[in-house]
Amino acid sequence: MASSGEYTTAFALFEALWEAGVRNCFVNLGSDHPSIIEAIVKGKRERPDQWPRIITCPSEITAISMAHGYSRITDRPQAVIVHVDVGTQALAHGLHNASIGRAPVLIFAGLCPFTESGELPGSRTEYMHWLQEAPDQKTIVRQYCRYTGEIRTGLNVKQMVARALQFASSTPKGPVYLAGARETLAEVIKPYSLSQEQWVPVGPSALPNDAVHKVAQALVHAERPLLITGYSGRDLRSPEQLVALADLIPGLRIYDTLGSDVCFPFSHRAFVGYSLAFDDCTRDADVILLLDCDVPWIPARNPPPKDACIYHIDIDPLNQQMPISFFPANGRWRADSYEALTQIVQYICQDASIQTTLRDSKYAARWDGLREAHQTRLHKIAALPLLSDDAPLNAHNIGSLLKTSLPGSTTFVIEVSSNGQSLSNQLQCDRPGSWINGGSTGIGWSNGAVLGVKLALEDQAKQSSGEDKPAQSGLVCQVVGDGSFMCSAPSSAVWVARKYEIPVLTVVLNNGGWKAPRNSTALVYPDGLNKTATDDELNISFNPSPDYAALVEAAAGSGSTKVAGGWMKGVRVSTVKELRKELEEAAERIQVEGQGVLVEALMQNRE
Repeated sequence: MASSGEYTTAFALFEALWEAGVRNCFVNLGSDHPSIIEAIVKGKRERPDQWPRIITCPSEITAISMAHGYSRITDRPQAVIVHVDVGTQALAHGLHNASIGRAPVLIFAGLCPFTESGELPGSRTEYMHWLQEAPDQKTIVRQYCRYTGEIRTGLNVKQMVARALQFASSTPKGPVYLAGARETLAEVIKPYSLSQEQWVPVGPSALPNDAVHKVAQALVHAERPLLITGYSGRDLRSPEQLVALADLIPGLRIYDTLGSDVCFPFSHRAFVGYSLAFDDCTRDADVILLLDCDVPWIPARNPPPKDACIYHIDIDPLNQQMPISFFPANGRWRADSYEALTQIVQYICQDASIQTTLRDSKYAARWDGLREAHQTRLHKIAALPLLSDDAPLNAHNIGSLLKTSLPGSTTFVIEVSSNGQSLSNQLQCDRPGSWINGGSTGIGWSNGAVLGVKLALEDQAKQSSGEDKPAQSGLVCQVVGDGSFMCSAPSSAVWVARKYEIPVLTVVLNNGGWKAPRNSTALVYPDGLNKTATDDELNISFNPSPDYAALVEAAAGSGSTKVAGGWMKGVRVSTVKELRKELEEAAERIQVEGQGVLVEALMQNRE
């Protein structure tokens, strides 16, 4: 039998997290966590100001997605605690998202007790302890993690945590996984601490001088230069440097193939736009620079010219977790994108021969050409939304209304599979950090992520204001397809939002099911049966449609609220007039009253 109140491995685990700068633990607790639970109570009672915030998440996908979202704002790892093998498996696509999306997250899971008869504190006491012992629990997640380890004694628990966090915080960042048995967590040890200055992550790498020269010269002397990026905007300083580069080299085009961040301002004339790697701008480029980009083009659809000169600068230029990735390059360098951009910009500014070259009249003509092409594109985009009061809803007018009805300081958290490009074109985000997407493919991310984003922004505002009460952090709006919403354990996320009072605006694009599989099928079978098949025949229909507005009101619970009608308001709209009205009211409700809102947009193409 363990004694309560002693300094255990579990207590030291939380101490280690706090000392390393981890401020949140998103938890889904179970029978492997008695010492964890005792430590939480002890820590919150004895040192509440020096203890990670504990957030209960009814679903593991909510927990890891919240940690993911929080880390996207702060760039600091957060912790997730789950229950033995079953909780580990329940992380599911959330772990994929953290891995592919390069989110620093530390996951801890208990292990089944290794003693049966009370030999040690924490020994087996319940039926399930024989059923939940996996032969190698870490194997479940190893291929998605930067590091996996087992805590075998409390004597080095802080070193184990510190080492795991080094991996999580070193590029390419990502999830790490630690596990420990009940007996280990219950072990009583002497308090100790580490010098955190000696456990720092690997610092950013710069380009070698010859690479700076080679890339800069190639871009300047190219006739049709193109820079393709994917997630360089994760560093909020990078877009400014990328603008400086585009301004220095008139005619350089910038193309975003991922849409996970604002890598480049939409309003800049050099911006080609965002799509999932299938824009024709790749077809005529003679020099291409890939910058933090996993998939620059689709080889079967829009490959670059065979004689194009291609350079690749990336934190992971070989895409080490992708077994098949054959994109060619004449030069590859592992480097931090911000550092590399800064070097290239400085080189161009300081090289006299390059400055002479750039004064050639052809660069001015190219600059004018970019302006004309950009203006033409903007006019086409502006003509797409139908904005009469009775117009039915689609991605174009929904995006337009979000832009015009919500404050300019709004942060958008986006998870839409088939409407992402249309939303990007209408929202036209310029501000770094104002558009956040998972950068991965496991749908069901944004419902938890938006709560993590909002929580992080509130914490930053509070820290900046220096007041006990958080300052206004700005509106956070999740735009999510109905298919993604269904995969996110929505009742869990809404309950968390209500319990911890994290008010956000959610806009569900209800198009009646999954549209992406139809598009995928048409690409392989353009003249196949899918052309005439209904969504129901393709088994992608959500008919009869759930009432998402009613679902979230129920999930938020009754409890006491500041306003009549419940903490969470859900509404369904089907016209431009209805959506405009609800968006304007939602912004007021969320920012002034601190209550959550979900707007279900019934789109015109539902079957």
